[in-house]
Amino acid sequence: MDSDQNNSQLPVKSDLTPAQAQDRSEIQSAPGFLPRTDSIQLEEKISIAQDEGFNPLAIELAMGSYETPASYKLLLFGLVIIAAVLVAFLFPIDRFFKPKTEDLGTMTIGEPISEDNKTLFTEYNKPWLKVLLEMDRLYFREGKLTEAIQVAESNLERVPEKNWGNWKKVHYRYWELLSDAGRTLPLKAATKAYLHTVPEDPFANYYSAYAFLAAIDQIRSFNPETRQAYRLEAQRHIQQIDKACNALRARQKTSNAKEKKRYLQDLYQKLRLQQAKLFVLIWRLGGYKEDRHPDVVYRDKALDITNRKALVNLKEAKALKITIYNHILDRWHWFEGQQIIQSKKQKRKALVEELRALQKELKDAETL
Repeated sequence: MDSDQNNSQLPVKSDLTPAQAQDRSEIQSAPGFLPRTDSIQLEEKISIAQDEGFNPLAIELAMGSYETPASYKLLLFGLVIIAAVLVAFLFPIDRFFKPKTEDLGTMTIGEPISEDNKTLFTEYNKPWLKVLLEMDRLYFREGKLTEAIQVAESNLERVPEKNWGNWKKVHYRYWELLSDAGRTLPLKAATKAYLHTVPEDPFANYYSAYAFLAAIDQIRSFNPETRQAYRLEAQRHIQQIDKACNALRARQKTSNAKEKKRYLQDLYQKLRLQQAKLFVLIWRLGGYKEDRHPDVVYRDKALDITNRKALVNLKEAKALKITIYNHILDRWHWFEGQQIIQSKKQKRKALVEELRALQKELKDAETL
């Protein structure tokens, strides 16, 4: 008993130097401190994993995941680019987020001119402006369409052809009034005379084609001679509209004002729609032929115009496209599997689905 007590009081022998003992006491007193160790090399990791019984394939995959080869990264990047291109091509944004259908309306110089308009002071003493003010007052304020037309005719017949350019806004309003009155023959004569002086005028080309189409729409049957005459006249209108559209495009390029560009774009769209209607008319004069008939080229040209970026969202373009599709389907026999439309073979089912989609878009636009 005494020997044990004496032994417990004896100092414990230690191999540590005083400096090492002091370092150990500091380590133990520091909370959360881990001694420094060397990192395990890749070979040691593989050896440990093998000792633990891991599958060799799993070890190989795990070791390879630490570093991705540059060629593999480039391959992944290329696949991502290809996937993005395919998504953009197969699923265009306008398929899911369609722009609002626009109502283009007829060609016009705008709202009626008011005598209170301060911007007219600089031109107030010009004769053509006084006539235009009187026309707008009679029609838009008093509802006297016939009298407004008479004012235009009585004044324009005294203006020499060389000065028609200065009186163009009176001509434009006059044609608007004639179209509102349904007087197609005077409208056709007036625009034809104006086009001899200014052949590329967009208003004259628009209302000339408008009057021609309006007169043809009233005819239900044609003999061979009148068919040929109307075809030639329609082709003449088409060529004139081409020149007018090219002139509008040139003006758009040189114009910097957004409002002016939008105005010129509006004129361009309306002219192209008239041109598409003329193509449909030629197709109609040929008997709405299909498949490989030569007249089908006019139908396809009309469809090409309605599918242009500048016109695709216009209500009038969709309506014209619906008319064309209905004529195609009316002559599509049950035993015909496919037809060539715009140089592509199409099935009847696909055309019907597109027709229904167009009809729904027009209906939705009317309810807004």
